[in-house]
Amino acid sequence: MVERICFLGRGGSGKSTVAQNLCQALARRGRRVLLVGNDISLSSTVLLRGEAELSPVLEDYRDRYEVDLNDYVIPTESGVFCMELGSLDPGAGCMARGISLADNMLVSQGILDRLDIDMVLYDVSGETPCTGYILPIREGVMDRCIIVTNGSFAAMTTANSILQAVLRAADGRIPVQLLVNNASSAGTREEVACYAQRANIEILGTVDHAKELKHSSLAGRTIFADLPGSAMAACFDQLADNLLAPAYPSRPVPFGRQELLHWLRGWQRRELERLREESHV
Repeated sequence: MVERICFLGRGGSGKSTVAQNLCQALARRGRRVLLVGNDISLSSTVLLRGEAELSPVLEDYRDRYEVDLNDYVIPTESGVFCMELGSLDPGAGCMARGISLADNMLVSQGILDRLDIDMVLYDVSGETPCTGYILPIREGVMDRCIIVTNGSFAAMTTANSILQAVLRAADGRIPVQLLVNNASSAGTREEVACYAQRANIEILGTVDHAKELKHSSLAGRTIFADLPGSAMAACFDQLADNLLAPAYPSRPVPFGRQELLHWLRGWQRRELERLREESHV
């Protein structure tokens, strides 16, 4: 049984970096993983494939309306298979709708069976949860949804909007979890934990800020290729274990507009108080 997991979140939250490192951690545990990127820059798989050339599926499909995905799924030294959907011309259609199309082709062409894939992770680009981005969830393509946030106010607002859309699309039928990446302080992590509890969603894990992870990303490598014995590599190993643990559906309770604004203002006041206290130390 192939498990499909979508990663959603605000641009700049580090979603793609987290997804790629997590995929390699899963592969290290013997999982047969396919990472599918959904970004114009084709950056969702670049840390795994390095200099290897990769043709985007949607661009060729738009020209020919028939493609063989054997030509688009590539193996990598990390053990993770990669595929990029590519882009559409600006203002011409919805790129996220290509996820359902690509998934159908992966099944109908027997790619998942041939490669013995047991997990497909979709790195879904985009901040606004429009119908196109939620369609794979509404159609039942996805088995789990991971919302990535760095704990900033903007990222939490986006996370709450995504949660509202997922609730509308799935109504509690699939597990929805929060992944906190690069949170600025312990106080921020506490506030995100408070939000998760009130919104009735589980926190999958936390990836703390680390210059080692930034260095490896800028070098175009995963943390396992750059610093395999580091604390950050151990962090992703733990995150993989968390992802492999059973996850159960629960009906999320996203904040309404006024409740969200009230909560964010309270968080802002508490953060300001903490900064003032630190300045007097």
